[in-house]
Amino acid sequence: MIISRTLARKRIAAGERPSFKAAWLPVAADVLIIALLLAALWNPALTFIYLMQLSLFWLVLFLMAVIYAPLQIVIIVSTIWAVRSRWEDKE
Repeated sequence: MIISRTLARKRIAAGERPSFKAAWLPVAADVLIIALLLAALWNPALTFIYLMQLSLFWLVLFLMAVIYAPLQIVIIVSTIWAVRSRWEDKE
């Protein structure tokens, strides 16, 4: 999200339209970074779940808040910036 946003803003300000690869490689980098961060959070999250003995409802809610939501936010925001950087107005 940070890499793709930063590069896209620079490209938009410069008025250049990147290639498909140049626009989407930062998105892949952002997804890889968030996946590594979430992988590092996985064991502490499981430890918390085991200690708290959460019911199924709270377990699903906790995992969605800790794993699913951050991943989806990063993917969506990075994708929006990649599309913005490749956008061409039809005149």
